[in-house]
Formats: sequence, structure tokens, C-alpha cells
Amino acid sequence: MPAKRQNGKTAMEEVMSGATERVLKQITELYENGLGGGPGSIGLKAIAESPLLGLQMRKPRKKISIMIVGNHSAGKSSFINWYIGEAIQKTGVAIETRGFTFVTSGKKRETLQGDATVRFYDNLQEFGKFTGVLSNLFTEISTSRDKNFSCVDLIDTPGLVDGEMQYPFNVQDAILWMADHVDLILIFFDPIGQATCKRTMEVVERLNNGPHLEKIHYFMSKADAVDKEHDRQRVLIQITQNLATKIRNSHAFNLPTFYLPRDDDVPCTIPNAIEDVCKEIDKAINMTVQKNLRQLKGDCERIELRIDEVREQDKARRATNVQRTMQGLLLTLLTLAAAAFMSLLAVARFVDTLCSDALLGHHCRDNKLTAALHRVQPLVVEHSTPLFGAAAGVVLVLMIITKLTWRTQPTLGKKDHKKLEDYRAYVRKIAEQEEGLYKEYFKTLSSMEH
Repeated sequence: MPAKRQNGKTAMEEVMSGATERVLKQITELYENGLGGGPGSIGLKAIAESPLLGLQMRKPRKKISIMIVGNHSAGKSSFINWYIGEAIQKTGVAIETRGFTFVTSGKKRETLQGDATVRFYDNLQEFGKFTGVLSNLFTEISTSRDKNFSCVDLIDTPGLVDGEMQYPFNVQDAILWMADHVDLILIFFDPIGQATCKRTMEVVERLNNGPHLEKIHYFMSKADAVDKEHDRQRVLIQITQNLATKIRNSHAFNLPTFYLPRDDDVPCTIPNAIEDVCKEIDKAINMTVQKNLRQLKGDCERIELRIDEVREQDKARRATNVQRTMQGLLLTLLTLAAAAFMSLLAVARFVDTLCSDALLGHHCRDNKLTAALHRVQPLVVEHSTPLFGAAAGVVLVLMIITKLTWRTQPTLGKKDHKKLEDYRAYVRKIAEQEEGLYKEYFKTLSSMEH
């Protein structure tokens, strides 16, 4: 006898989803607010991006993102309503979804439109730049606790149709952009609509040409809409044949069929793989927990390596500064020597001036002194001027080289080194949390096995 369901899930599912949600939130909390979470605490991201370290770090999300793609009658909105246990999305045969709607869990039922959605999801800044997207972008916040909805953001995409249907934005490019920012892509084909319409097939082909193979899963929805088995098989073959030329891993292609559980008591013998859809979601959640835990460990190691690198760089700068100081002192001495030589040349010029006839006649009445100065004068006149110019040039060059050589690089002070050591000790404490989070996660897996 199955376990009694509360709020749309069994007591075991409640425990597992709660534990998974806690692990994801605690990981994100370590990035945002660190260990204490108080006013004085600092998160891993703030440490990494501090001026001392200068690392760029992306914090992991608390939830996984799942994008659902398909033609206009593929049952995307109906599946979301069923999964969260609330009729939050409009459904019907008409084209209800012409934009992107994010469906997420929260404490209060609310609807956010374009600008508010972009601010709510900080990774959507670039997406909001698509012409026409903002007026067709919504977020529906539900208080539902069904299944693993608390760990999931569901993205309902525009229904794809052929013909003269005009979208307010480039729908294919928008879906491709979103594919780069989600963890799981579910593609629905229905047996009675335009499952193999050109637009759908083009989107599938473009998704397969990108790095998305591991996160794409295909399903045929509304399997109960076709009563006869051979008709369902015919539709499956038709969809499979159309997809074979569009997908890269066609040899491993699988197209499970599902339909939403009926409210009536009429038995249905059609195989229903809707639990497989839920299992893919649960698998993506578990993989995200593991990925986030690996990222936490890896980012702590990155910060420690960066601390070592910063300290080594500072050590190298200090050694370079010492070398430059010694070179600067040597160049300064050479500059002083050249300046002294210039002074001697200036004295020589002064002597040349003294040897002029006007001064000799006025100051020097001793004939012997006059004869001696006359013998020195030609030598001074011949060599002093070019030597003085050369010496002046050497002094100028030496002054410039000295100034350039004596430019020291900034180094870390004692407070900076203390802060680096504090960062290291703090990051190691954060890294120690990984083991506890893994244990909590493994308890969840053990509960699933039992």
C-alpha cells in the first residue's frame, strides 16, 4: 500500500525534498554570507572578489532550471500545473503561451512581469535585451510544496507553430540563449498537434549543434489522446524519423510516452511514463547538488591557491624592488660623477675666461703668470665645449634612467598579510562544511534506497 500523501507527496518524499533543498540553500548561503550569516560575516564570493585576491566567482543557484520546449499543443503548461499541483498556467488548444514564463516556489503567491523578472533572476540581464522579450516575460510565484518543486524553476516557453504565426521576438534565438542557462531541457511532442512542425525541428537541430546533449530529454506527451495502439506507434515512428536527421545521438534515442493522470476512475491501459519525467527532474536536482558541492570544494581550493599566488607575487615584487634600489643607487652615483665632471668643465671654462686679454691685462701684471695662462688657454678652448655638452647629455640620460629604474612596485603591508592568513583560515573552515553537507546529502540517498 503506497504511503499516504501530504501536500501532493509522500512523507518520505517530503523528507527527501526538504533535505535536498536545505543542502542547496546552505551551499548558496556559504557563498553569500559565509559561516555565521551575521553582520560581520563574509561570504566566499566576497572573499574571492576582494581587492587583495581579485578572482571572479559565480555562486551556485539554490534551484535548478528546467526549460520545457514543444509545439503549441504539447501540454507544457498542463504538465507544469500538474507538477506543482496548482492551475497556475493557462491551458487549452489555443496558443496560450507566446512568451517565457518562469514558475518558481515562494512564500507568497505573486506574478512578476518583464522588468521585475529580470531583477528577480540576476542571470537574465542579457536575455532582457532581446527585442520584444520584456513585454512577454513573466514569473509566477507559487506557494506549492508538491514533489520537488521547492528545488526547481520551471520555464514555460512559447508554443512553436508553423505558418503565418508571428512572435513578438526571435523565438528560436531566445530558446537557444535560455538553453545555455538551464540545467535540464524537456522537449514534448504531442500525437495530435504539430509535433513535427518546422519550427520545432529547427529548434531541436540547433540545440543538438550546441553543448546541450547531456541535458536534453524527449517525450511524447498526451499519449492517452490516441486510443488505438497502432495509431500511437505510427505517430511515434513519424516523430522518430523526423528527429533522426536532427539529433546527434540518434543511435541512443528514446521517446517515452506519457499523459497526465486522470481525475476519473476509468482505468487506462496505455503505458504512462510520467514518472520518468519526474525521475529526470529528480536526477537533475541530485546532479546539481553534487555539482554544487564539487564547486564549493573547487572554489575553496582556488582561493587558497590565489592566496599563495598573491604572496609569491608580493615576494617577487619585494625582490625586484631591492634590485631596482641597488641599481638606482649605482646610477645615482654615476649621475653625481658625471655632474662633478661637468663642474670641472665649468671651472675650465672659467679659467678660459680668466685667460682673456682683457682680464689678464686688468688682473695679472706678473709677466710669468700671463705667459703660463696663455699656454693653457688653447687647450681649454679646444676641449671644454664639446666635453661639457657630452657630459650634460650623459647627466640627463642618467637622470632619466635613474628615475625609471627607481620606480618600485607596491607591496603588501603587515595588515594585508594578516588579512590573507585570516582569509585562508576562514576558507578552510568553509571547506570543512562540505563534508557535513555530503553526509546530509548521502542520508537523503540512503532514505531513497530504503
